[in-house]
Order: sequence, then C-alpha cells, then structure tokens
Amino acid sequence: MPEILRAEGVESGMSREDPLFINSLAKGLGVLKAFDGGWDALGLREIAGRSGISMGAAQRITHTLVRLGYLHKDERTRRYRLAVRMLDFAYHYFHASPLYEVAIPFVASARDDCRETINVAELDGPEVVAVIRMPSRRLMNPTSTIGRRLPAFCTAGGRAQLAWLPAEEAKVILDKTNFQPRTQHTLIDRAEVEQRLTAARRDGFALVEEEVNHGEIALAAPILDGSGRPLAAVGVSTSTADWTAAAAREKLAPIVMQTARLISRSLQGWKPF
Repeated sequence: MPEILRAEGVESGMSREDPLFINSLAKGLGVLKAFDGGWDALGLREIAGRSGISMGAAQRITHTLVRLGYLHKDERTRRYRLAVRMLDFAYHYFHASPLYEVAIPFVASARDDCRETINVAELDGPEVVAVIRMPSRRLMNPTSTIGRRLPAFCTAGGRAQLAWLPAEEAKVILDKTNFQPRTQHTLIDRAEVEQRLTAARRDGFALVEEEVNHGEIALAAPILDGSGRPLAAVGVSTSTADWTAAAAREKLAPIVMQTARLISRSLQGWKPF
C-alpha cells in the first residue's frame, strides 16, 4: 500500500509551519486514503491505525463521511467501504481539463494502429498518475488503472516528462525521488537515470524494458504546451513475449511520438495555470 499521509504527524509539523493549514481536512483526507490497497472493508481501529489518528477522531470523521455519502457503513459488521460518490472527484477533474476530451480520439486511433495498450499519464512530483488508459484486447496488467501512481524515474511516461522539464525542475524532482527497484531490471543509479533522460530528449521518446513490471516494454513521448513544457505523456505498453526493444523502437515509437504531437497541437495555447 502506498505511503499514507499521517494526520498526527501533519498536525505536529505542517501546522506549525503553515498557519493556514487545516488539520481536520488533512485528517479527513487521510481517512479516505486509508482505503487504498484493496476492496476489504475496514473497521475503525484499522482506519485509525492506517491514517495515524485517534479512535475518537476516526469515529467522528467516518460518521461525517458516511453522512456526506463518501463512505458506506455496513450496520451489521460496523465496517466501512468507499462509496461510489468518491468518483465525483474524478469526474470533476476530467471535465475541468481539456486534456481528457482532446486526447481520447487520438489515444483510440493509436490503440487501433498498434493494437497495444495506450496510456496518458501526468507528472505529480516524483510520481506519474495514469489519467487515460485504453487497453488492447490482450490486457497486459489488469491492476494498472486510471489513478494508479508509479515512480516517475523508472516509467516511460515519467522519464518522457522529466526529460522535457527545465533542468533545475527535474533536479528538484529527482532530489525527492526514492530510487527503489520494482524489478531486478530497474535502474536505481541516479546518474544512469539522468543519462536515460538525456537520451529520451534526443530520441523524442523514452523506453523502459521490465523496469516496472516483468515482461513489459513501455514507450512514451511528452505532450507539450505552446512553450514546450510537458503537460503529460502518451505511452504504449506491450509484452516482451511479442516485442523486442529494437522492434518497439522501430514500429511503436513513431506512433507514440505522432500521437503526442497531435494532442500537443490540439491543446495549443492551453496551460493548466
């Protein structure tokens, strides 16, 4: 399970540094994050432990979230699950940004061209978050869904965006990166990762082979705004059983780069801020 923001640590640290920081809101979000990692319903003690708050705080927050419709409580077992209303946040996010609507037809076309899974991911600090995923008929990784977070340093989408960031911004992100391997093939030496970023900038795309998942090759190219800054990355994921890295470079990289160019051109003039 990904690291959860522990509200008590927040209360003793961030609140002293930032008088505008709302501890109760942080605790409420910590409770929602406690449900990441499975479909198992959670009891109050588990929620309190995972979110780092007291039982009393967990009881008040879960009661409030149930009343608001974001948690469902089983009155028989007295355990909690996330409710479908949580998807409201994803809906509002997608419809607040033109990226989703603009990218979908190009992503669908790329999927049809290469018959492989196409993803769009956005950079969020040292991680990338999947915002669009259009699977091929041969589903590579059923656990990879919209909203999934992965380390940017070892993913094609992450490297494609880091490579096009200003050098100082990329350095700040790499300084915050925990270079932990996901497979035995993951590059964890920062100097080697930086060399791959240089190569990605030169080639126009990033390629990773079995650095995130065994048996997977992934390529990605950046979606750029009018100033050349990365907004996201479009990528393709496929299997080492069907493709070699050399074949992917030759046949899949042009599709990925062309798709990224078309999306970039359609978003010309739009910036998130």
